[in-house]
Amino acid sequence: MKNLARSGAMFALLLAAAAPVAAQMPPPQGNPAMAAGHPGGRGMHGRGMFASMSEAGRKTMMEAMRGGGDRRAEREQVKAARDRMLTLVEAERLDTGALKRALDDERNAANASRERHQTAMLAGFGKLSVADRKAFVADARAMKDRMEARMKDRRGKRGGMDDMPPPPMM
Repeated sequence: MKNLARSGAMFALLLAAAAPVAAQMPPPQGNPAMAAGHPGGRGMHGRGMFASMSEAGRKTMMEAMRGGGDRRAEREQVKAARDRMLTLVEAERLDTGALKRALDDERNAANASRERHQTAMLAGFGKLSVADRKAFVADARAMKDRMEARMKDRRGKRGGMDDMPPPPMM
């Protein structure tokens, strides 16, 4: 029973560790609905995402978003660490030391990517005019509101699964 509880706790830890990186993953490629992202079909990183900003401000922020570097290598490191975690968790004997190292590797790869991206964004924000910074915030809030409305709509279409009682305890 103790091993079952420990395994359950480790699985929960794996899921918790995966959440921050999953949240930063780019949208799937090749999906026209995602590519549109904005009325007029210009996409999230085209004029649509920064519609209220000046041309110079849009260019600055697009460069800043790309300035974080290619995140593919970090995503591959995160994926490899997660694969190692799953292999370790399914083993007959749980090697918690190796699992901790895999968790650390996953976190370090995700943090390195996030830190580079944030540094590039900070530099970009520093180059914007006050008007462009305010426009960026207005556009970001509008995009957040659209995403929240879309998620609420999707939850409604699932038939209120969020309102279901939890499964019975075994």
